Amino acid sequence: MKQNNYESETRSKPLVIPLFIMNSGCPHHCIFCNQKITAGNFPSKITKDFFDAEIKSYLAWNKDKSRNVEIAFYGGSFTGVDFAYQEELLSWAYSFIKRGEVNSIRISTRPDYISEDKLLLLKKYKVTTVEIGAQSFVDDVLRYAQRGHDSASIVKAITILKEDGFRTGLHVMIGLPGDTKERFLFSLDKTIELKPDIVRIHPVIVFEETALAEEFKNGKYKPVELSEAVKLCVIAWEKLSMEGIRVIRMGVQVIPEMEKNGAVLAGPIHPAFGSLVLGSVFYNHTIKLLKMVSSNTREFHFKLSPRDISNFRGLNNSNITAIKKLYPSVSLIIESITNQQRGEIFVETDSGKYLNIKISGIL
Repeated sequence: MKQNNYESETRSKPLVIPLFIMNSGCPHHCIFCNQKITAGNFPSKITKDFFDAEIKSYLAWNKDKSRNVEIAFYGGSFTGVDFAYQEELLSWAYSFIKRGEVNSIRISTRPDYISEDKLLLLKKYKVTTVEIGAQSFVDDVLRYAQRGHDSASIVKAITILKEDGFRTGLHVMIGLPGDTKERFLFSLDKTIELKPDIVRIHPVIVFEETALAEEFKNGKYKPVELSEAVKLCVIAWEKLSMEGIRVIRMGVQVIPEMEKNGAVLAGPIHPAFGSLVLGSVFYNHTIKLLKMVSSNTREFHFKLSPRDISNFRGLNNSNITAIKKLYPSVSLIIESITNQQRGEIFVETDSGKYLNIKISGIL
């Protein structure tokens, strides 16, 4: 079982146990959605035996007993599910909390399925985090995507959740039909205004057996290129991090179902999409730092946290290659410093100059 690479919200990564409720509670299918491909091998309805086996397998796999453990109900719209089924799932999850094996519960749902009465059940079973599928704050884009709600519903939902003391999350997408760079940046600004605790950013992928697949085949939809999706995610990371908003995932998690022939028709899918984004973030900050160094410099001695080395280097050492092209006469030394804070880049030159820069949002 794989964890999400960017499901890190504290210095000690929580163990998030995902359970997909497979379109339950959704009034219809969005233009881009195919959960048979994106969720993987989950039953149409979760039974008690399946639930217990899934949770116990993750708990047995977890070697770090100091980590917080969270059960997360993804897929569908949890607060739109039949009330009895909601309570059943939550009671099963809460039984693990009472035994001290799990710390918290989170759910994801639609913005128009949030109301005071729906939150009573969540409070009863100690749900701490509610993630909202916003996707966009442009009403035309939401209509075309067949979301069935408007941007005002997103604002209302987050407001209610914050007033009731829930941690909040927003899911936004890049490259929806009718969206543009300017419209995405507008949605990003609206996200910042709402100040959710966490954000996920997914570029649109064209999956087979979706309405979007038909538009793609007919030439009516063109997905964004991988490079453009990475650039927009870099902008989003920088803006959100500066506001203290954690980005916990960028890009879809590539699972075996997506690798089957014909499952993915098009779109900026990449098994290390998040690494591409963070590599670009580190590269941009490194170049800012090096611009403050004399052109006569002959050696750059970089010092970083061990956990930052791969992002600093970039995927397949792409950042190092790019730096060498810019500074062909400079020798590069990269040192891993065990106790160094994450997100800090230190560089010492052969002339004795010592500079550093801090990247927000790296924990």
